[in-house]
Amino acid sequence: MSMSFDVWAVNPGQSDDEYFRGSAAIAGAGTLNLSNSTIGTNGWGYQLSITSDGADSATVFTVTGLAVGNLDGQRTTEVINGPSATVTYSSTYWSNVYSVVASTASAGGVKIGYGGNLALPRTRIKSVYYIGGTSGNITFTSQKSNTVVLRVPTPSANVAGISFVPPDGILTTKSTVNDYCVVVASGVVDSTIFCG
Repeated sequence: MSMSFDVWAVNPGQSDDEYFRGSAAIAGAGTLNLSNSTIGTNGWGYQLSITSDGADSATVFTVTGLAVGNLDGQRTTEVINGPSATVTYSSTYWSNVYSVVASTASAGGVKIGYGGNLALPRTRIKSVYYIGGTSGNITFTSQKSNTVVLRVPTPSANVAGISFVPPDGILTTKSTVNDYCVVVASGVVDSTIFCG
C-alpha cells in the first residue's frame, strides 16, 4: 500500500514592506484598506511590519488575523505602537491579516508589509535545499518548547546542497495548539524548505 502526501515549498527570508498597504498618509482613525490578506498559503507566515516616515509613535495599530500555528481558526489580535521614522514589527507571526485599524491620523506616509524570520505551522520538514554564502546554519526551533528540531550546517563559497530527512520527515512542533516553528537562516544566499 502506498501513501501520498501534500508536499509544499517555501523560501525563508521573504519580505515585502508594502504587501498590505503602500506608503500613504492615514487621514484619521479607522480601518485601513489592505491590498492583500494571505501571506502563507500553507499556514506559514512572517511578522507584520509597519514603516513610517513621520513621527507616528502616538498612533496605535490594532491587527486582527490568523496567527501561524493557530489550528482552530480563531482570530488573534495584537496592538502595535506606531514607529517614528523607522520600522517596527509585530510579535505575532501571521499567515493571514484580516484588518489593521489605526487609532489616529498619521504624521506622514505609512506602509504595512511583512518580514523577519519565517514561521512554519505544525508540519513535517521533508528536505532543505540551500546555496551557502558564508559558513552558517539553517535552524528550526519549535517555539512552545523552545526546542531546536533541526539544524542544517551550510558551507561557504556558494556551494549548493540538499539535506534529506527521514522518509516521514521531521515534525516542527509537538503541540497541536498555538505552536509554531521559527526558521533562522544565517550564511545562506538562498534556501528552499520542502514540507508536507
